[in-house]
Amino acid sequence: MTLIPGPLRAMGASSDAIAAATADSPNLSGGVFANREAAAVVDGGPGPGALIDMIRRPGSPSGVIPVLRPVAPAAPAELSITWLGHASEIVDVDGVRVLCDPVLSARCSPSQIVGPKRMHGAPVRARELPPVDVVLISHDHYDHLDTGTVTAIAKTQPNAVFVAPLGVDAHLVSWGVDAARIRTADWHGDVALEVRGTTITFGAVPARHFSGRGFTRNQTLWVSWTITGPSHSVFFSGDTGFTESYREVGESHGPFDVTLIAIGAYDDLWPDIHLNPEEAVTVHDLVNGGGRGSLMIPIHWGTFNLARHSWGDPVQRLLPAAESAGIDVCVPRPGSTLDVIDRAGTAFDDPTWWERHV
Repeated sequence: MTLIPGPLRAMGASSDAIAAATADSPNLSGGVFANREAAAVVDGGPGPGALIDMIRRPGSPSGVIPVLRPVAPAAPAELSITWLGHASEIVDVDGVRVLCDPVLSARCSPSQIVGPKRMHGAPVRARELPPVDVVLISHDHYDHLDTGTVTAIAKTQPNAVFVAPLGVDAHLVSWGVDAARIRTADWHGDVALEVRGTTITFGAVPARHFSGRGFTRNQTLWVSWTITGPSHSVFFSGDTGFTESYREVGESHGPFDVTLIAIGAYDDLWPDIHLNPEEAVTVHDLVNGGGRGSLMIPIHWGTFNLARHSWGDPVQRLLPAAESAGIDVCVPRPGSTLDVIDRAGTAFDDPTWWERHV
C-alpha cells in the first residue's frame, strides 16, 4: 500500500484544468489572480526561526477543549450559527442550511499523517452532518477546503449544492463532485439559489489573501461571502487581511444580522493576509456601515496551530477591542449552536469557557 496517491489527489486539479475554469475572468492576469492591494512579505517571509517557534506550539491550549455534539433540528432555523471549529460552521438563514468551509478531518493537510493537527475533536463527522442545502467555500487552502470532508459530503448529501470562487470548482470536479452541483462566482459576482421556495443569494466580495494547494499559487480565486435571504443576512470573511474595501461591502450588501470574522493565525511576518483581532473588529464595523446591533462571532482560531501567537491571544485581544467599539460578541464552544434571533442556545451556556484553557 502506498501513501502517495492520497496526498497527490488532495492537491486537487491540474493547472490546465484550473486555467480552463478561470479563463474568462477579467480579474485574471498572466494566469493568476492578485490582491487589489498588494500584501507585504516581511524579510522574505517565514524562515527556519518561525518554523522552530511553531514547533514549540505556543498556540496549544492548556487543557482539553470542551466539544459539544451539535443537535440540528430537522428544519433549518430562521437564523442560527453552529461553530464546528476554525472556519467551519453551519449557518441557517431563512430556513436554508449552509455549511461554510467544512474541514472535519484530523489534519488540515494533503496528508492525514503530517501537517497541522486539530487541537480539539471535530464536533461531528462529515457523514453525520444534518441535511445541508449549500456548501460554501471561500478558497482552496487546506484549512478551508478538505478533500476527505468534501468527498464525504458529496456522497452523503446528494442534494447539496457547492458554491465556490472561480477555479475551486476544478478541485471539486477532480474529487468526483458532479459539475452540475457546483456554482461559481468571480469577485463582485453572485450566485442565487432557490431552496424550497426561498431564494438565497451568495455574493463574492474581494478578500485580501492568496490561494494554492500544490506548487503554484493564486490560480484559483479567494473571496469573502455575503449570504442574503429574504429576511436575514450573514457576512462570512473566509480568510483575509485587512482592507478598507470592506467599507464597499457594507455600502452594497450591509448591514448584516451576524458576521463570522477570522481573528487568528496573524503574525508580523505576514501582516496583510490574516486579520488580527483589532482589525477584525474594524472589518465588522465596516461591513455594517458603522451601525450597531449586529452580532460578531469570531472564527479561524482555537482549532489549528497556524501561527506563533498563544492559543487564547485572539479572544483575549478581541473582547476589549469589541467592547470599546460597542460591538456585541459571542465566543461559542466548538459544536455549540446559537439562535441569533433570541440569542438563546448552548453558545451562551458557558460564555467564558475559553478562559480555562489559556
